[in-house]
Amino acid sequence: MLSKKLYTTGMFCIALLLTQAGAAQSWQFVGSRAMGMGGAGVATAYGPDAQYWNPAGLTQEEDTNETGLLINAGMSLETTKNVLEGVGNLTDMSKKYKNLKNDISAGNNISAEDISTIFKGLNNISKLIGDDTGALVNADAGVGFKFKNFSVSGRAFGTGSIMPVVDTKNIKFNTGTGLQIGNPSAVLTPAQQTLADRLAAKIDETGTFSSLKTLLNDTTCTTSGQLAVALIDAALSYGITQQQLESAIGTAIDNMPGAAELINQAASATGSYKDNETLAMADTAAFGEVSLGYGMQVFRGIKVGGNFKVISGYTAQTGVMILTDDQKVEDIFRDAKDNKKNTTNVALDLGAMLNLSQLLQKDVFFNPQFGLTARNINGPKFDRPDLPAGANPAIAQNWRTDKYQLKPQVRAGAAVNPFKWMTFAADIDLTENETIASSIKSRQLALGMEFNLVNSEKFNMPLRVGYNKNLAQSNVEPFYTAGIGFDMMHFYIELAGAVSTKTAEIDGKKYPSSGAASLTLGFLF
Repeated sequence: MLSKKLYTTGMFCIALLLTQAGAAQSWQFVGSRAMGMGGAGVATAYGPDAQYWNPAGLTQEEDTNETGLLINAGMSLETTKNVLEGVGNLTDMSKKYKNLKNDISAGNNISAEDISTIFKGLNNISKLIGDDTGALVNADAGVGFKFKNFSVSGRAFGTGSIMPVVDTKNIKFNTGTGLQIGNPSAVLTPAQQTLADRLAAKIDETGTFSSLKTLLNDTTCTTSGQLAVALIDAALSYGITQQQLESAIGTAIDNMPGAAELINQAASATGSYKDNETLAMADTAAFGEVSLGYGMQVFRGIKVGGNFKVISGYTAQTGVMILTDDQKVEDIFRDAKDNKKNTTNVALDLGAMLNLSQLLQKDVFFNPQFGLTARNINGPKFDRPDLPAGANPAIAQNWRTDKYQLKPQVRAGAAVNPFKWMTFAADIDLTENETIASSIKSRQLALGMEFNLVNSEKFNMPLRVGYNKNLAQSNVEPFYTAGIGFDMMHFYIELAGAVSTKTAEIDGKKYPSSGAASLTLGFLF
């Protein structure tokens, strides 16, 4: 009997490790306890939330409070580079871009606003260039009830991405009629000449003189100083004030370093900036699942568990021409709901836990515990919505028609308890997982600590801190997490948050480029 149990357990763990190591959803911060500990939950899971982190944790043990009800909700945002800032700035500039487009079409003199729009627009477009650029939003909410070794839960998961598609072909300002620059020999006032000198110095510093000449189809200027004078002379033809001129040239100078690489690349482009089709694709999915979980001990110190899920999945898409559509970045996800499709499927999770002290029947230093979880091992698939009739050709070209798949993912965890009131935990993904943002891969390293500031039978107050790093993306800032819980006569209230140190500016306000928050309410006994 003993050898049979060990054989069964061994084959179970091998099955976890041999599940397809492919694309999947990223692990979400389900539950405030796990979020507060950086997302480390595979070896420390207990109660109803163990259905997500490790169903082996559903196994009832006499010395733990594991039976009861938990309700939790959370949300996280993960971005690469400055994608939100770039998309947000471009959508805010849509009106100015239309003015630039009209000036190019009419062959007008280049205005102060055009100068500002050109360099600010190119700088923000350059932020969106790259195969690893995107933004990922995850959300979850659910309720779980556990009784003895069983748990039943209903949970909703949402995930969405913003993927920029940059048009670097249509980038010239003088195709067709085009913009017209002024007289390179114009006589400027001392204040205007000072601005021209600053602009010329920045052109030289960024090495963009010859490329700007090509983009503007200029054949008269032989120095950066002459080009700067010609641009200012054209802007002055609109009767602008010195303050307006200083603002426009200041914007150009500030944005030129970020735009330099794109300016030099664009010198060989063939199309006009007025026809630029830079766009943002929003891809979202929402999953409502009802699941039944069960955990059991197969040998002292060794627990296994499974979780069977019926999943109703909604997928949605939209595309926004961010230089021409009058939309803000926060409207993109909202509009995706107009193009959606629903599919129902089933999925299976498996988990295992090993407690070394229990296995060896003696106290082991720090009481180490290990966990292993495989989620969605059958890889359920969900249909994507059809392309709307009359969609812009650029949107049609980037519309995703493949099935959305929750591919298998495997995660390992370990935990130690130096004291009964203190836990250190760590998780790591054994698979590199795709996300709904095709440019963002996910392979998380999660580190966390929990200690009970107050530890009594009637009242506990655990504090938690953690760290979470996406090892698959060097350009994603790590999360720093913290949380607090209140256990009053078995009633639970838990809060947690996560934030990155990098910020993004949207609509003139600065926000963390990545962040998360979670709330959990419940009753465990």
